[in-house]
Parts: sequence; structure tokens; C-alpha cells
Amino acid sequence: MTMSGVRAAMAAALLIAPCAPAGAGTLRCSFAEPFFDLEFDSATGRVVYTSPHELEDGTGKPKPRVIAEGARVRRSDVWDGYETWFLETPAKDRDTSTVTIVEIKVTGRGSDGMSETVFPFEGRHGGWLGGCESSRAPAYDSYEAFRDLGVEDQK
Repeated sequence: MTMSGVRAAMAAALLIAPCAPAGAGTLRCSFAEPFFDLEFDSATGRVVYTSPHELEDGTGKPKPRVIAEGARVRRSDVWDGYETWFLETPAKDRDTSTVTIVEIKVTGRGSDGMSETVFPFEGRHGGWLGGCESSRAPAYDSYEAFRDLGVEDQK
């Protein structure tokens, strides 16, 4: 096969190969009281709810439940001291075009309400507040970060 034939074959393979959307990643939001997680996969548009209060029969493990398909994250045009995003899903009725699953504020001070974990995003799902992280912007344990830098409690 000639070099141009190899190039043509490679180009054809790239056109046929399945590709993940640019920037595909995950968003996970953790909430407490009640305890539950919401996880969004931007490649599939699927949002999964997981709670220790919903268990699989026989195994006792949390049973993930798909709560939305075709979801996406939209940036707000309004800047109110921080950037706001909306995890939305298409509405099933005709009164609205989308339904907000999580309102996300980019504050760098998100919290799950129960741990030393600092999340890059604050999430609101209905009346519950939680902390959200993404595959590119992970949460961190503030106690461990301070300890790593030699900061000790001053008691």
C-alpha cells in the first residue's frame, strides 16, 4: 500500500471511529441529611441517583437509579458574584422546555455538610444543599491539605 493509501485508510478509520464529545466528563454532587449522590455523565447525558437508603435486594448495596436522560449543563448569562450553571433535562410536559436538576454555583466553597471535604462547586437540588465536583475539578480534604503544608491546630 502506498503512503497516500495508508493516509486515506487512517482518515477513514478516524471518521468511522466513535468519539466522545470534546470535554466529556462527569459531575458528582454529594448531599447529607438525607444522604444521596447525583452523578451526571456528559458523554451520555444520564443522571444517576444513589442513596444508602435505596438498596438492592439480596446484596444490601446501594441501588443506583437513573433519574434523567439527555441532560446537559447550561451556563447562566447572569453573573451574581459567581458563575452559575444549571444541570437540566428536557421537560416531559409542554409548560416548560427544561427542568433543572441541580443549580450549581462556582464558588470554590461547596460542602457536603458532613465532612472536611471542600468542593469546587455548591449544588442545590430542590431544598437540599451539597457539594459538587467534576472529573477535572475534584474536591479535596481541607484537613489533609493543611496537614500536608505543615499547618497544625492551634489549641
